[in-house]
Amino acid sequence: MTGVLLGTYTAAFGAAHPLAKKLGAWPSVLAVSAAATTTTYLLADRPTSNASA
Repeated sequence: MTGVLLGTYTAAFGAAHPLAKKLGAWPSVLAVSAAATTTTYLLADRPTSNASA
């Protein structure tokens, strides 16, 4: 799981630079941060359905 998340963050960092040329620096940072945050939530932070109450 750690490798997948590391790859996600690296890809987001790499995508931010060309995206910044089209959107601007801060909108690009916000867009890739949102994508990385969503991916992290879906892969690692989402509560499991079989958690005991």
